[in-house]
Amino acid sequence: MTKSGFVAIVGPPNVGKSTLLNSYMGTHLSAVSRRPQTTSRNVLGILTAPQGQFVFLDTPGLIQRKGAVYEFMRSQIKSALGDADLVLLMVEPRYKPDDELASFIKSIDKPVLLAINKIDLIKDKLTLLPLIDRYLSLELDEVYPISALKGEGLSELLKGLFKAAPRGEPYYPEAEITIYPMRFFAAEAIRESLFELYGEEIPYSVFIEIEEYKEQEGRKDLIQAILYVERESQKPIILGRGGEAIKRLGTRARKKIELLSGRSVFLELWVKVAKNWRKDPSFVRRATKPPEKYLPE
Repeated sequence: MTKSGFVAIVGPPNVGKSTLLNSYMGTHLSAVSRRPQTTSRNVLGILTAPQGQFVFLDTPGLIQRKGAVYEFMRSQIKSALGDADLVLLMVEPRYKPDDELASFIKSIDKPVLLAINKIDLIKDKLTLLPLIDRYLSLELDEVYPISALKGEGLSELLKGLFKAAPRGEPYYPEAEITIYPMRFFAAEAIRESLFELYGEEIPYSVFIEIEEYKEQEGRKDLIQAILYVERESQKPIILGRGGEAIKRLGTRARKKIELLSGRSVFLELWVKVAKNWRKDPSFVRRATKPPEKYLPE
């Protein structure tokens, strides 16, 4: 009766998809911030429980903006939906069921469960009942009110996912929580720190490339990263007066990397200009190259 499967977590920007993944994993795999589009590519987390194993795919937010970067994000969602055995669609109470959402659900030819996140922000939970009924009318398999941040309803949601999951043996060893390399999560830690420390536009204009990630026995691991910005005017903002801003960025990102890797790290950051890189499809392909293919042989 062991269950296993790939679960694509999809939904609009900033509804808490990454927070949910981190909550289930018990560690900080996926970058989070209060701003939309913090997640730019799929993040994989492996959850092994007595009932079986789920491979969660945290995807970028569903958005229809134009540009090479947004086209790549949509391709990441399409890829996750293609690989998934189950789809977990996430919304929050302010989103209401509409024809566009109904069309999206009907386009998915596999079980779709819906989670209404951020219920901790609602004073009167009874107001959720008519909203749940409206979602159920879209022929969803199940609807679960949750708070990924507070942990409310997560055990019930997990039980529902296992109930809907196909039978099968685990894909990966029990101890593994991801198969992505640490260099991927190093870049994500720097990206998350950018969202925490800089203004509205800067984090979206930066591509992080890990030039070297070297584990060193008896010494700190060496990580060298380049931060590409779109315009010359953005470079001094990243650096700050006397390099103070980039030092704060490096310190914050280093602590995140050390927490996840369990190793001491020496992090070096450089800033370079790649003019209008977000509009250049060839650079976007390079900038958003995903980690090794996650499906097992």
